[in-house]
Amino acid sequence: MPHFSRDGFSIHHETHGHGLPVVMLHGICVSFTGNFGAYGWIERLSGQGLQVVGMDFRGHGRSDKPHDPSAYGSVNLAGDVIALLDHLGLEKVALMGYSLGSVVALHLLHTHPDRFTRGVLIATGDGLLGLPPYAQLEIAPKLAQALDREQYPADLPKHVAAYWNFATQVGGDREAAAAAARSHYPPCTTAEASQVRCPVLVVSGERDPVLGTGPKLAQALPHGRYLEIPGADHFNLTLNEQAQAAVACFLLEAGDPGAASSPGH
Repeated sequence: MPHFSRDGFSIHHETHGHGLPVVMLHGICVSFTGNFGAYGWIERLSGQGLQVVGMDFRGHGRSDKPHDPSAYGSVNLAGDVIALLDHLGLEKVALMGYSLGSVVALHLLHTHPDRFTRGVLIATGDGLLGLPPYAQLEIAPKLAQALDREQYPADLPKHVAAYWNFATQVGGDREAAAAAARSHYPPCTTAEASQVRCPVLVVSGERDPVLGTGPKLAQALPHGRYLEIPGADHFNLTLNEQAQAAVACFLLEAGDPGAASSPGH
């Protein structure tokens, strides 16, 4: 399987199909395959003329799994994505991030705006701006505490305990996942959000107990749009037909970013 190295860590990546490239970033405790490959995203997007580029974050899937929190965080994970683009010779791509992937994607969109044509932030919410009750500073410690348990934490809320299962069954290393959760993911400021140049679709599940919903996040982005999927939660959003169709349609749009924006979000 293809890998590249950065900071001494081996990072797994894979490419499917041909056409306009879209890099897909998964959530914490899972992997590219566990978040997207198992639920039809590759077939849908590649079948509609997009090249799907997947990677496993360090600490996840088939990438190396350091146990030091300083190895993770927005800056390090975003740096891995830029290294992947350079490794593959991709100057500009569309970018999609799910949950933790949306945190990293938003960081990339405002720090490297020249590298991205479109952005999708999915299974995400206003907490990315630091707004309670779903800010990273509030969520991540609870997640890390659940991952520290030697056995399934049945006494914790189901949406928190679920990550213990993901880390043991999909991600493969609870200690690495806990280290990732303990790292630094600063909120995006209003000024930073204003630096995002490309159109961005924010997709939230109506009943997401992990990151909530994201109307204010979409409004903070110059060319943001917002879609809330009725009845969906943080986990089943990845297999939701409406979400997949909307993302595919958005990624295949053409035109000027300004023209593509929606005044009403």
